[in-house]
Amino acid sequence: MATGSIWSQRPVVAGRWTLKDVVQGKPFGHPSHPPFVHFPSALLPSALVFDVVSRPDADLTLTRAAFYNIALGLGIAVFAAITGLVDYLPMVGGSRKKIIGTRHLIAQVCGLSLFTLSLLVRSFDFDATQTPLTAVLLAAAGAVVLSVGNYFGGTLVYRQGMRVSVEL
Repeated sequence: MATGSIWSQRPVVAGRWTLKDVVQGKPFGHPSHPPFVHFPSALLPSALVFDVVSRPDADLTLTRAAFYNIALGLGIAVFAAITGLVDYLPMVGGSRKKIIGTRHLIAQVCGLSLFTLSLLVRSFDFDATQTPLTAVLLAAAGAVVLSVGNYFGGTLVYRQGMRVSVEL
């Protein structure tokens, strides 16, 4: 079988759905990107709250909670990124939806990068009872940028009507 014919066919992986359909959530009747987005959107900014509280009230529990919130938020963000890219890549180039989607993508990558750097700074002193100021500032910048990215994502869905069709 020629290589070209493999790519021209739509391989079915779950009954009648392709891998793309499964990643988008079609077999479940619900888009898969939104459930994954909510966890990083909550866990990452809440880490900043723990950081701010740990500054005047030095407590290892607060710094560890912030550390684990960021680690878990970044882990789940991988799934949000995969499902988001599956929705983003087929958008029509140059369209308003693609432009807003690109802004959403860039903001989320920047925000997650700032939280990754914050996690890296924290890992150098894992037993600290106060979050290092550099880590707090990186988390604060990450929370702001992440919020901007979330705004673009919301605009894409609620104003531009970008949705994944789950019709079977």
